[in-house]
Amino acid sequence: MGVLRALRWPAYRRVWLTATLMQFGYWFSSISFQWLVARETDNDPLSLSILYFSMLVPMTVFSLPAGVLADVRDRRRVLLLAQLGILTLSTVTATLVFLDRAPFQVLLACGFAGGLVHVLAIPSSQALAANAVPTEDLRSGVLIQAAGMNLARIVGPAVAGVLILAWGAVESLVTYGAIAVLTLVALRGLRNIPGNAAPVARQGLAARIWSGVNHARAHPPAGTALVIVGATSVFGLSYYAQLPALAARVSPDPSIFLMLATIGAVGSAAGVLVVALRPAGPPTVTPAALMLAVQSLVVLGLSVSTRLWLTVTLVVIGGAMQFGIMTHCNTVVQAVVDDDHRGRVMSIYVLCWGGSLPLGGLLLGTVWHLVGPTIALGASGLVALSIAAYTLRASTLRAGTPVPRPVPADL
Repeated sequence: MGVLRALRWPAYRRVWLTATLMQFGYWFSSISFQWLVARETDNDPLSLSILYFSMLVPMTVFSLPAGVLADVRDRRRVLLLAQLGILTLSTVTATLVFLDRAPFQVLLACGFAGGLVHVLAIPSSQALAANAVPTEDLRSGVLIQAAGMNLARIVGPAVAGVLILAWGAVESLVTYGAIAVLTLVALRGLRNIPGNAAPVARQGLAARIWSGVNHARAHPPAGTALVIVGATSVFGLSYYAQLPALAARVSPDPSIFLMLATIGAVGSAAGVLVVALRPAGPPTVTPAALMLAVQSLVVLGLSVSTRLWLTVTLVVIGGAMQFGIMTHCNTVVQAVVDDDHRGRVMSIYVLCWGGSLPLGGLLLGTVWHLVGPTIALGASGLVALSIAAYTLRASTLRAGTPVPRPVPADL
């Protein structure tokens, strides 16, 4: 089957396992921290937005330096260090929660630390996936990696929710550390992948970052794809910061929040499937722009929804559009960039994706706090719809054929 071609390569299978475990740990920790803050602040939307901001702002600040790191250092070693950081963080946080020494401010600091170690690993992880397959299997590799992320997003919140409801937050944080240990074990078998620590000319950090920006601009439609990703994160996905508040809006049952987190991930599976079933062709961002238009309608629907069934339906569709947009744009960007700039360009992708989420989440939470959910979500949906319409009118939607890479000898 064409979409599974990347699994032919043993190195890619190891990379996929590592990336999936990392994403599982991230979503697991996200639900755990949201649960703790929601309990501490009685579902205060501003507090939840501040947590969301704290966990994701490291992507805003550190994703570009992390991309440089992925291009100048052994990408496997970067991942090893990140997982050691997660193991340390989970141990410290679980201990503080167990001792009842984890007020809101401490949870914010721990969430920030978790976001920091996570963002350091993302560009290296995505670049390694591209290094592990030849050019003709790159699309398959990106799609399968996205499917792994989606699987982690489904299973992570679900398992975290079961642990929290059955035992408590401490156990969920201990499990977060155990996931890091499993990732370290998977990384030990990952060696000799071509493209690690790609040599670059001696430059300062700013020059290396700017080189990545210029590279994306010079390889269309990478630039347009990155704009769509950023618009989706700021205006189309910021409602994820308010999932506990959205759940409280339709039901007093606290378990509804965990259900929404899981059901949105189920929708994401459909988004990846839509991209996988689309026939291969020249890189174009038109499908992503169309999905952004649908995502904006989801946000507009959430602005007026006070029914559980409607909110569930919209969250499922939103999950599908989210992963559809991100997977498609990831595939487009990876197909047109060169490997010596891959880490830096993918760090721009991370900045537009995760780095923009805290800004959108904080903006939405602030407006929600001031004027209520209807106006806050309605404004976000209208801005997203405007950007989608403008992008669909743009004329630069096609790119040239990517330069083929040789099949690695030791794969």
